[in-house]
Amino acid sequence: MKKRLFVLMLAGLMTFGSTACVFAAEAETEATTEASSEEIPEITMDMMNADLYEGTWVSFAGGFDLYIPSDWDVLEISDEDKESGVMFQAKDPSDSGLNMIVTATDIGTDYDLPKLKAELEDAGNTDVEIGIVNSIPTVSFTTESTYGIAFLDDAGIMYNVQMGPKDIENAEAYVSNLVCSLSLTETAEGETEAVTE
Repeated sequence: MKKRLFVLMLAGLMTFGSTACVFAAEAETEATTEASSEEIPEITMDMMNADLYEGTWVSFAGGFDLYIPSDWDVLEISDEDKESGVMFQAKDPSDSGLNMIVTATDIGTDYDLPKLKAELEDAGNTDVEIGIVNSIPTVSFTTESTYGIAFLDDAGIMYNVQMGPKDIENAEAYVSNLVCSLSLTETAEGETEAVTE
């Protein structure tokens, strides 16, 4: 099931700072080295389904932006959650249960995408694939209940964006839009809300 999650995201789309510079700087080299002769999936902002939801651009301290549904409830983060790396969490205000979380974890500077991919696989995640989203090298994966995408900065921080549960209607469409919106802070347009923690 090679490239399954990226292919799922692409199919779903068809049917429906300083650290920031480093995300883009080595994207193609790093991803190309890992994938050898294999084609690396690329997702771009123009694949977003603008009609899926009205959103707000949210900027994160790591130098990246995400386009979040404007009507979602942004949840408070406890001190304990902050200590464990939670930067942001939000949920659909309806009873659907659809929610998202963004975390930042210091994993050290000796990591690259192949090592991150291997560790995600070793942890029991499935559909683990390297790809490029708006020039940011990423690793997509699925857990038992969520879709996820992870990426690294030059300071050794791994950012992890997860949305789920997977079995909720339209979860795949929402995660596709969210992934498509992942971009360097300097490239996002429109209303922006800063997230500094």
